[in-house]
Amino acid sequence: MLLSAGVTTGWHLAQVAQRAFGDEICLHLCDTNPRELVPAAALGGAFHRVLPLADPAYEQQILDLLQENHIDVLIPLIDQDLFTWAADAPALQALGVRSTAPLRHTAELLSDKKAMAEFLQAHGLPTPPLVAPEAMEQGRAYVEKREVGCGSIGLRTVVGGEGYTPHPGSILQEKCDGGDTEITAEIFNAQGKLRVFCRERVATKSGVCTKMRPLDVPEIEDYIRTLTGLLPCPAAFCAQFMQHRGRWNLIDCNLRIGAGTAMASAAGFQLVRAFWANLCDQPVPDAWLQPDPTVKAVLRVYQEVVIR
Repeated sequence: MLLSAGVTTGWHLAQVAQRAFGDEICLHLCDTNPRELVPAAALGGAFHRVLPLADPAYEQQILDLLQENHIDVLIPLIDQDLFTWAADAPALQALGVRSTAPLRHTAELLSDKKAMAEFLQAHGLPTPPLVAPEAMEQGRAYVEKREVGCGSIGLRTVVGGEGYTPHPGSILQEKCDGGDTEITAEIFNAQGKLRVFCRERVATKSGVCTKMRPLDVPEIEDYIRTLTGLLPCPAAFCAQFMQHRGRWNLIDCNLRIGAGTAMASAAGFQLVRAFWANLCDQPVPDAWLQPDPTVKAVLRVYQEVVIR
Protein backbone atom coordinates (compact mmCIF):
# COMPACT_ATOMS: atom_id res chain seq x y z
CA MET A 1 0.00 0.00 0.00
CA LEU A 2 1.40 3.35 -1.10
CA LEU A 3 0.93 6.31 1.21
CA SER A 4 0.88 9.81 -0.36
CA ALA A 5 0.37 8.14 -3.74
CA GLY A 6 -0.43 11.48 -5.37
CA VAL A 7 3.20 12.65 -5.26
CA THR A 8 5.48 12.27 -8.28
CA THR A 9 7.21 9.29 -6.69
CA GLY A 10 3.90 7.44 -6.46
CA TRP A 11 3.38 7.70 -10.21
CA HIS A 12 6.73 6.09 -11.02
CA LEU A 13 6.33 3.36 -8.40
CA ALA A 14 2.86 2.47 -9.70
CA GLN A 15 4.07 2.49 -13.33
CA VAL A 16 6.89 0.06 -12.67
CA ALA A 17 4.75 -2.17 -10.44
CA GLN A 18 2.10 -2.47 -13.15
CA ARG A 19 4.54 -2.95 -16.02
CA ALA A 20 7.06 -5.33 -14.46
CA PHE A 21 5.29 -6.95 -11.50
CA GLY A 22 1.63 -7.04 -12.47
CA ASP A 23 1.29 -10.71 -11.52
CA GLU A 24 3.04 -10.36 -8.16
CA ILE A 25 1.78 -7.05 -6.78
CA CYS A 26 -1.75 -5.95 -5.92
CA LEU A 27 -1.31 -2.24 -5.34
CA HIS A 28 -3.44 -0.10 -3.04
CA LEU A 29 -3.11 3.70 -3.28
CA CYS A 30 -3.74 6.17 -0.44
CA ASP A 31 -3.90 9.94 -0.64
CA THR A 32 -5.61 12.90 1.00
CA ASN A 33 -6.88 14.03 -2.40
CA PRO A 34 -9.88 12.46 -4.13
CA ARG A 35 -9.09 9.69 -6.62
CA GLU A 36 -9.59 11.92 -9.67
CA LEU A 37 -6.72 14.14 -8.51
CA VAL A 38 -4.18 11.35 -8.06
CA PRO A 39 -2.32 10.54 -11.33
CA ALA A 40 -1.33 7.01 -10.26
CA ALA A 41 -5.03 6.14 -9.95
CA ALA A 42 -5.17 6.13 -13.75
CA LEU A 43 -3.09 2.95 -13.68
CA GLY A 44 -5.80 1.04 -11.80
CA GLY A 45 -5.87 -0.70 -8.44
CA ALA A 46 -7.70 0.06 -5.23
CA PHE A 47 -7.81 3.66 -4.01
CA HIS A 48 -8.41 4.91 -0.46
CA ARG A 49 -8.88 8.56 0.40
CA VAL A 50 -7.30 9.13 3.80
CA LEU A 51 -7.14 11.81 6.46
CA PRO A 52 -4.28 14.34 6.61
CA LEU A 53 -1.18 13.29 8.52
CA ALA A 54 -1.93 15.82 11.28
CA ASP A 55 -5.42 14.45 11.96
CA PRO A 56 -5.54 12.54 15.29
CA ALA A 57 -7.50 9.74 13.60
CA TYR A 58 -5.01 9.30 10.73
CA GLU A 59 -2.91 6.51 12.26
CA GLN A 60 -5.88 4.38 13.21
CA GLN A 61 -7.41 4.84 9.76
CA ILE A 62 -4.25 3.51 8.12
CA LEU A 63 -4.07 0.58 10.54
CA ASP A 64 -7.70 -0.28 9.77
CA LEU A 65 -7.01 -0.18 6.01
CA LEU A 66 -4.00 -2.43 6.42
CA GLN A 67 -6.00 -5.00 8.36
CA GLU A 68 -9.17 -4.85 6.26
CA ASN A 69 -7.31 -5.22 2.97
CA HIS A 70 -4.76 -7.81 4.14
CA ILE A 71 -1.83 -5.60 3.19
CA ASP A 72 1.66 -7.15 3.34
CA VAL A 73 3.84 -4.08 2.75
CA LEU A 74 3.40 -0.39 3.58
CA ILE A 75 5.37 2.18 1.54
CA PRO A 76 5.60 5.70 3.06
CA LEU A 77 6.67 8.37 0.56
CA ILE A 78 7.02 11.52 2.68
CA ASP A 79 9.53 12.13 5.43
CA GLN A 80 7.03 12.77 8.23
CA ASP A 81 5.51 9.30 7.67
CA LEU A 82 8.90 7.61 8.08
CA PHE A 83 8.68 8.11 11.83
CA THR A 84 5.09 6.93 12.27
CA TRP A 85 5.51 3.91 10.01
CA ALA A 86 9.11 2.98 10.78
CA ALA A 87 10.18 -0.58 9.96
CA ASP A 88 10.09 -1.45 13.66
CA ALA A 89 6.82 0.33 14.50
CA PRO A 90 5.03 -1.86 17.09
CA ALA A 91 1.61 -1.26 15.50
CA LEU A 92 2.84 -2.64 12.15
CA GLN A 93 4.62 -5.57 13.75
CA ALA A 94 1.40 -6.48 15.54
CA LEU A 95 -0.34 -6.75 12.17
CA GLY A 96 2.55 -8.55 10.48
CA VAL A 97 2.97 -5.67 8.01
CA ARG A 98 6.40 -4.86 6.59
CA SER A 99 7.36 -1.21 6.09
CA THR A 100 9.90 0.09 3.57
CA ALA A 101 10.70 2.96 5.93
CA PRO A 102 13.94 2.74 7.93
CA LEU A 103 14.17 1.71 11.55
CA ARG A 104 12.97 4.53 13.79
CA HIS A 105 16.47 5.11 15.17
CA THR A 106 17.82 5.63 11.65
CA ALA A 107 14.95 7.98 10.80
CA GLU A 108 15.58 9.99 13.96
CA LEU A 109 19.25 10.40 13.04
CA LEU A 110 19.02 11.07 9.30
CA SER A 111 15.56 12.54 8.60
CA ASP A 112 15.98 15.17 11.31
CA LYS A 113 18.57 17.54 9.85
CA LYS A 114 19.87 18.75 13.20
CA ALA A 115 20.38 15.21 14.46
CA MET A 116 21.89 14.23 11.09
CA ALA A 117 24.48 17.03 11.19
CA GLU A 118 25.49 16.12 14.74
CA PHE A 119 25.73 12.39 13.88
CA LEU A 120 27.78 12.93 10.71
CA GLN A 121 30.18 15.33 12.43
CA ALA A 122 30.65 12.87 15.30
CA HIS A 123 31.75 10.22 12.79
CA GLY A 124 34.00 12.46 10.71
CA LEU A 125 31.69 12.61 7.68
CA PRO A 126 31.60 16.03 5.98
CA THR A 127 28.41 18.06 6.39
CA PRO A 128 27.90 21.84 6.70
CA PRO A 129 28.43 22.80 10.35
CA LEU A 130 25.47 23.92 12.46
CA VAL A 131 25.63 27.56 13.53
CA ALA A 132 23.90 29.24 16.46
CA PRO A 133 22.17 32.51 15.41
CA GLU A 134 24.25 34.49 17.90
CA ALA A 135 27.45 33.09 16.30
CA MET A 136 26.68 34.36 12.78
CA GLU A 137 29.52 36.37 11.25
CA GLN A 138 28.89 39.78 9.72
CA GLY A 139 28.34 39.50 5.95
CA ARG A 140 28.66 35.71 5.79
CA ALA A 141 25.95 33.61 4.09
CA TYR A 142 24.11 30.84 5.90
CA VAL A 143 21.28 28.48 5.03
CA GLU A 144 18.15 28.01 7.13
CA LYS A 145 16.15 24.82 6.57
CA ARG A 146 13.44 22.90 8.37
CA GLU A 147 14.63 20.19 10.74
CA VAL A 148 12.23 17.73 9.10
CA GLY A 149 11.09 18.58 5.59
CA CYS A 150 11.50 17.85 1.91
CA GLY A 151 11.50 19.49 -1.52
CA SER A 152 13.44 22.57 -0.33
CA ILE A 153 10.33 23.78 1.50
CA GLY A 154 11.33 26.36 4.09
CA LEU A 155 14.85 26.74 2.68
CA ARG A 156 16.28 30.25 2.64
CA THR A 157 19.67 31.95 2.55
CA VAL A 158 20.37 34.51 5.27
CA VAL A 159 23.32 36.84 5.80
CA GLY A 160 24.97 37.61 9.12
CA GLY A 161 24.26 41.10 10.42
CA GLU A 162 21.02 41.56 8.47
CA GLY A 163 18.48 41.16 11.28
CA TYR A 164 17.94 37.43 11.13
CA THR A 165 14.91 36.01 12.99
CA PRO A 166 14.89 32.17 13.11
CA HIS A 167 11.78 30.34 11.99
CA PRO A 168 10.45 27.83 14.56
CA GLY A 169 11.54 24.25 13.85
CA SER A 170 14.46 25.29 11.64
CA ILE A 171 18.24 24.91 11.78
CA LEU A 172 21.02 27.19 10.58
CA GLN A 173 24.10 25.90 8.74
CA GLU A 174 27.07 27.33 6.90
CA LYS A 175 26.25 27.91 3.24
CA CYS A 176 28.28 25.58 1.02
CA ASP A 177 31.17 27.43 -0.60
CA GLY A 178 31.81 25.12 -3.57
CA GLY A 179 29.33 26.65 -6.00
CA ASP A 180 25.75 25.74 -6.84
CA THR A 181 26.34 22.18 -8.10
CA GLU A 182 24.14 19.74 -6.22
CA ILE A 183 24.34 15.99 -6.69
CA THR A 184 21.76 13.40 -5.76
CA ALA A 185 23.00 9.89 -5.04
CA GLU A 186 20.44 7.16 -5.78
CA ILE A 187 21.21 4.10 -3.67
CA PHE A 188 20.32 0.40 -3.76
CA ASN A 189 21.28 -1.26 -0.49
CA ALA A 190 20.03 -4.86 -0.35
CA GLN A 191 20.82 -8.47 -1.28
CA GLY A 192 24.47 -7.93 -0.44
CA LYS A 193 24.75 -5.15 -3.03
CA LEU A 194 25.52 -1.48 -2.56
CA ARG A 195 25.10 0.43 -5.81
CA VAL A 196 25.23 4.22 -6.10
CA PHE A 197 24.21 6.35 -9.08
CA CYS A 198 25.07 10.05 -9.01
CA ARG A 199 23.17 12.69 -10.96
CA GLU A 200 23.73 16.43 -11.07
CA ARG A 201 20.59 18.46 -10.47
CA VAL A 202 20.96 20.80 -13.45
CA ALA A 203 17.51 22.35 -13.02
CA THR A 204 14.79 22.05 -10.39
CA LYS A 205 11.21 23.18 -9.88
CA SER A 206 9.70 23.34 -6.38
CA GLY A 207 12.72 21.44 -5.12
CA VAL A 208 12.29 18.55 -7.59
CA CYS A 209 14.86 17.85 -10.30
CA THR A 210 13.66 18.50 -13.86
CA LYS A 211 17.00 18.22 -15.71
CA MET A 212 19.86 15.97 -14.68
CA ARG A 213 23.28 14.93 -15.86
CA PRO A 214 24.78 11.54 -14.86
CA LEU A 215 28.12 11.76 -13.05
CA ASP A 216 30.71 9.38 -11.66
CA VAL A 217 31.78 10.58 -8.20
CA PRO A 218 33.82 7.94 -6.33
CA GLU A 219 34.08 10.20 -3.24
CA ILE A 220 30.30 10.15 -2.85
CA GLU A 221 30.17 6.38 -3.36
CA ASP A 222 32.75 5.95 -0.59
CA TYR A 223 30.74 8.30 1.65
CA ILE A 224 27.58 6.21 1.19
CA ARG A 225 29.53 3.01 1.86
CA THR A 226 30.73 4.45 5.16
CA LEU A 227 27.27 5.73 6.10
CA THR A 228 25.52 2.41 5.42
CA GLY A 229 28.21 0.71 7.49
CA LEU A 230 27.36 2.95 10.46
CA LEU A 231 23.58 2.70 10.30
CA PRO A 232 21.04 0.21 8.93
CA CYS A 233 19.56 2.01 5.91
CA PRO A 234 16.61 1.14 3.65
CA ALA A 235 16.91 -0.97 0.49
CA ALA A 236 16.34 2.10 -1.70
CA PHE A 237 16.96 5.72 -0.76
CA CYS A 238 18.66 8.90 -1.94
CA ALA A 239 20.95 11.59 -0.57
CA GLN A 240 21.99 15.08 -1.67
CA PHE A 241 25.53 16.46 -1.73
CA MET A 242 27.23 19.81 -2.32
CA GLN A 243 30.87 20.83 -2.11
CA HIS A 244 32.05 22.69 0.97
CA ARG A 245 35.58 23.30 2.19
CA GLY A 246 36.95 21.23 -0.69
CA ARG A 247 34.93 18.05 -0.03
CA TRP A 248 31.53 16.64 -0.90
CA ASN A 249 29.20 17.30 2.02
CA LEU A 250 25.95 15.47 2.73
CA ILE A 251 23.27 18.15 2.98
CA ASP A 252 20.11 16.01 3.02
CA CYS A 253 19.18 12.35 3.24
CA ASN A 254 15.82 11.04 2.02
CA LEU A 255 15.35 7.56 3.46
CA ARG A 256 12.91 6.65 0.71
CA ILE A 257 12.64 6.75 -3.07
CA GLY A 258 12.58 10.36 -4.28
CA ALA A 259 10.63 12.37 -6.82
CA GLY A 260 13.66 12.47 -9.13
CA THR A 261 14.43 8.74 -8.94
CA ALA A 262 12.51 8.15 -12.18
CA MET A 263 15.25 10.12 -13.96
CA ALA A 264 17.85 7.63 -12.75
CA SER A 265 15.64 4.81 -14.05
CA ALA A 266 15.50 6.53 -17.44
CA ALA A 267 19.32 6.57 -17.50
CA GLY A 268 19.45 2.80 -16.92
CA PHE A 269 19.85 2.72 -13.12
CA GLN A 270 16.56 0.91 -12.45
CA LEU A 271 16.29 1.56 -8.74
CA VAL A 272 12.49 1.26 -8.55
CA ARG A 273 12.49 -2.01 -10.46
CA ALA A 274 15.13 -3.33 -8.06
CA PHE A 275 13.09 -2.02 -5.11
CA TRP A 276 9.99 -3.94 -6.19
CA ALA A 277 11.94 -7.12 -6.98
CA ASN A 278 13.53 -7.04 -3.53
CA LEU A 279 10.09 -6.67 -1.89
CA CYS A 280 8.89 -9.67 -3.90
CA ASP A 281 11.92 -11.69 -2.71
CA GLN A 282 13.23 -11.88 -6.27
CA PRO A 283 16.93 -11.53 -7.17
CA VAL A 284 18.09 -8.21 -8.55
CA PRO A 285 20.40 -8.70 -11.57
CA ASP A 286 23.46 -6.45 -11.68
CA ALA A 287 22.39 -5.33 -15.16
CA TRP A 288 19.41 -3.45 -13.70
CA LEU A 289 21.77 -1.19 -11.77
CA GLN A 290 24.20 -0.46 -14.59
CA PRO A 291 23.54 3.02 -16.04
CA ASP A 292 23.67 3.49 -19.79
CA PRO A 293 27.05 5.15 -20.52
CA THR A 294 25.67 6.83 -23.64
CA VAL A 295 23.15 8.95 -21.70
CA LYS A 296 24.28 12.59 -21.52
CA ALA A 297 21.23 14.00 -19.73
CA VAL A 298 17.67 13.21 -18.72
CA LEU A 299 15.01 15.90 -19.05
CA ARG A 300 11.59 15.83 -17.42
CA VAL A 301 8.49 17.03 -19.30
CA TYR A 302 4.83 17.13 -18.36
CA GLN A 303 2.50 14.28 -19.23
CA GLU A 304 -1.26 14.60 -19.47
CA VAL A 305 -3.10 12.01 -17.37
CA VAL A 306 -6.85 11.44 -17.70
CA ILE A 307 -8.72 9.98 -14.71
CA ARG A 308 -12.10 8.37 -15.30
